[in-house]
Amino acid sequence: MSSISEGLKIKGEVQGTEDLRVDGEIEGKINLPGAVVVIGPKGRVNGDVQAREVVLEGSVRGNLAARERVRIATTGKLEGDVAAERLVVEEGAHVSGRVDAGAGEARAQAASRPAPSAGAGVPAATPASPRPPS
Repeated sequence: MSSISEGLKIKGEVQGTEDLRVDGEIEGKINLPGAVVVIGPKGRVNGDVQAREVVLEGSVRGNLAARERVRIATTGKLEGDVAAERLVVEEGAHVSGRVDAGAGEARAQAASRPAPSAGAGVPAATPASPRPPS
């Protein structure tokens, strides 16, 4: 497994076939369709992640697409869409975006479209209005 250690920052696209652990920062797309990508608790990714399996313990601002499984740990924070055949979201994790679980490979590839910028095109949540008494 390759790793990007804490204190390292990479700008640009990461491609390859080997599993990857990110404890530093990546600004750009991670494209490892046959591998496992682990974003450690201190890891930060600003870009889309496409892999066979993704484990998110840190933060991603972008879309996650996994052919097999995405696991978002208690410490994980995702601002973007996620598409995977199987999805595990642990209690305490933060997910802000659309979720497509059981997506299969075809739909998982659709998650590789650019993530919306913060606040753009995302409707604000509105509280449910109370029902008038009957």
